[in-house]
Amino acid sequence: MVVRIVLVLAVLAGAGTSSPAFAGKLNFDPATVYNVPRGASPADGPADAPVTIVVWSDFACGYCYRVQPTLDTLNKLFPGQLRWVHRTLPLDDDETTSAEAALAAAAQGKFRPMSDRLYAMGGRVDRAGIELIARELGLDMVRFRADLDTAVYRPQITADAADARKLGVSGTPTFFINGRPVHGNQSLRVFAEVVDEELTRAEATTGDYAALVGGGKLAADSVDPTKHAKPELDPTATYRVGLGLPGHQLGPDTALVTIIVWSDFQCQYCARSVPVLEQLRSKYGDDVRIVFRHLAMAFHRRAGLAAEAAVAAAEQGKFWAFHDRLFAQFGALERSDLELFATSAGLDMVAFKAALDDRRYRDAVVAEGATALALGVDGTPTMFVNGQPVVGSRDFAAMDRIVGLHVDRARTAVAAGIPAGDLYALMMSDAIGIERSDPTRVPGPTSIQIALRAEDRSRGVTAACRRRDRARAIALAAGLAAGPRGRAAAVCSAAGIDLP
Repeated sequence: MVVRIVLVLAVLAGAGTSSPAFAGKLNFDPATVYNVPRGASPADGPADAPVTIVVWSDFACGYCYRVQPTLDTLNKLFPGQLRWVHRTLPLDDDETTSAEAALAAAAQGKFRPMSDRLYAMGGRVDRAGIELIARELGLDMVRFRADLDTAVYRPQITADAADARKLGVSGTPTFFINGRPVHGNQSLRVFAEVVDEELTRAEATTGDYAALVGGGKLAADSVDPTKHAKPELDPTATYRVGLGLPGHQLGPDTALVTIIVWSDFQCQYCARSVPVLEQLRSKYGDDVRIVFRHLAMAFHRRAGLAAEAAVAAAEQGKFWAFHDRLFAQFGALERSDLELFATSAGLDMVAFKAALDDRRYRDAVVAEGATALALGVDGTPTMFVNGQPVVGSRDFAAMDRIVGLHVDRARTAVAAGIPAGDLYALMMSDAIGIERSDPTRVPGPTSIQIALRAEDRSRGVTAACRRRDRARAIALAAGLAAGPRGRAAAVCSAAGIDLP
């Protein structure tokens, strides 16, 4: 079995707030670029970002609220590369108070914190409640009240809605990524794939957002509704999966079979997989390498901090000792439990507690999970055996059959002259998908020098900064072009690391 991400009404995730009343209307082709105006709406992200995402939403829209964590994670996957333009399409033309409040807050530099609170309340907040939020945010209340009293931003909301109707937008949330449509509460993989394609197009295009969408279509033109098929991992395909965070590997680089396992310390099925993996190591010895990667599920309240604690243990070379104690005492994940396990594993407790106190490895854990979700992993445990996915918890007999086949293939390759240490690297060289967390952790063949793309090296710099590894970040940043370097530098600066 497998613990899956469950979203309320997920089966309708691609429909947003559209209803049967719109069934006869033209829709947007997801492969087509549309000439989408930005209007005078609030924007955040670098002004020169290569990808601009224009979104029509409404604070009373449940799907708009549910997609926010996905959008936050998307920002972490593409730091410094996204600019967001927030436009309004009211569900009720007579109820625009929340939207006006967000725009009034934007005028004082507080759009995002105001919108976060309004989404969380489903837009169901009266004037008094809105003013209470404004005071909590430290807004100039005289100016804020005057803006609401005079309805100064209502014309802007009307213009947003008019632009939406002219384009043919009929539901919220509707996103246009450099003019490419994504409708509804979609998965991270859907958003990431479109952003990847648009980054490539932006690199080949001279000019800004206007140049990217200027030749696009002016309105919805497809007779079929925009659909994004639920992405599923292909069990016969080989995926490009890196070795994750340092210190999370058990077994040598010369292993014939590499098993990457995305796991969650609060997942009972992950706990059941632990002895199975131990049995595989016992049977195959150094022919098998196990790599643990973190996917702390959002509905597991204590999994995130446990993952951060495990990374802190890895930084002291004690990941597996800590890992074993967590799963041996499954469910004991309070802060006091983590400290007890760290003590018994022999960690430096001053350093360990400091790492948890300042949430030092939170971004590293988030990036690990985001990589899995963007790849199409939607639950734990999910394993990749020499790059091929195995979803869910399996018993030893089932895993033994799978691993045995891979061992036999690998032995044949080694007999043909391929160095054992290059096996996984060669498989990854022809694999599908993108390692988004830290591409520098995808091994390369020892006999061939392969230069990393600038964006991959930039991701590597970002990953190093998330782990507070200043020396590695500086080494990887050497010689980077201004654009990729600047995007990485912004993340590193937030982590307290300045790139020279």
